[in-house]
Amino acid sequence: MYHGVIRRALPVPDYCFITETQFREQMEYLARRCRVVSLLEALHRLRSGSIDRPTVAITFDDGYQNVFDVAFPVLREFQFPATVFINTGFVGTSKTVWFCRLIQAIAHTFNRTLEWRDLKLDLSTINAKAAASKKLQACLKKLDHDDLLRQLDEIIKKLGCDGSLLDLSPDFRIMNRGAIAAMSNSGLIQFGAHTASHSILTKIPLKKARDEIDESIQSITEWTGQACRLFAYPNGGSGDYDSNILSILKRFGIAAAVTTIQGPNTAHTPVLELRRYGIHPGLTRLSFQFKVHHVLYRSSAEVG
Repeated sequence: MYHGVIRRALPVPDYCFITETQFREQMEYLARRCRVVSLLEALHRLRSGSIDRPTVAITFDDGYQNVFDVAFPVLREFQFPATVFINTGFVGTSKTVWFCRLIQAIAHTFNRTLEWRDLKLDLSTINAKAAASKKLQACLKKLDHDDLLRQLDEIIKKLGCDGSLLDLSPDFRIMNRGAIAAMSNSGLIQFGAHTASHSILTKIPLKKARDEIDESIQSITEWTGQACRLFAYPNGGSGDYDSNILSILKRFGIAAAVTTIQGPNTAHTPVLELRRYGIHPGLTRLSFQFKVHHVLYRSSAEVG
C-alpha cells in the first residue's frame, strides 16, 4: 500500500510519502523476487490456489498526481500492474485531502509550539513537527468529519498560515483527468473508488456514506469507461467500516475492497476486507523484504 511518491523528501516527513529513489529500489526487488499482478488477478489466484511463488499486488491510495508523474514511469518500465484508489471529489479542483493541508501548515509555520485542546506540541525542529503532525492526525481522525474540518481550520489559523494557499503544493495535488485517462489506457493501471472526500465512513451519517461511495464509483466508471469494481476504505482500520458499509459495497457491485489492516491475505480472507502492508519513508530495505515475505507474521505463527 503506497500513497504518494515524490522526487525529493518532504520538508516535514509523513508516513504517506516516499521518495522516487526508495520506490525504485523496492520495484527492483519485486522484479527479482516476486510475481507482480493486478489486484483482481491476485484475488483469483488466492481463490483458485494457483499461487506458487511470492505474489504481490501494488496499490496507491488517494490518487496524487505524483503517482502519474513519478511512480507510473517506473511501473511502466517494469511492466508492473497496479491499482489506484482515488478521492474523486478533488479531481479537477485545487483542493486536496485534509491531512495534506495539515502537513503543509505545520511545515510552513514559524510558530515553535502549538496549543490545541489539551495538547501543547513542540514545533521547534523538523522531527518535532513530524511528531506533532502524526499526533494531530490521529486526534482529528477520531472526530466526525465535519468537526474534523472545523478543527483543522482552527489549527491552521493557530499556526498562522493562509488556508487558501495550502492546497497548492505539487506534492499533494490530486491527479487530473488526463492522467487518469493515460494510466487507464495503458492497460497496466486499474482504478478504484476511495470516496469523494476521504471521509471516514463510520464518522459520517449512513446516507452520506452511501452518497460518498456512489459518487466515487460513478466518477471512476465515467472517467475510465470501465465498471468500477474496486474500493479502498478511507483510513481503513477495523473501526472505519462496518456491516452497513459492506452491504452498500455489495449493492454497488464492488468485487474487492482493501483495508489498511496489515498481514497476509489467504483464500479465507473476506473479499471486502483484504489486508495490505503500508509502505512508508522510514522503512528499511530489510523491513520491506520482511513485509513482502510475511516474515514477522510467519515468525508469530511459529511461536504460537
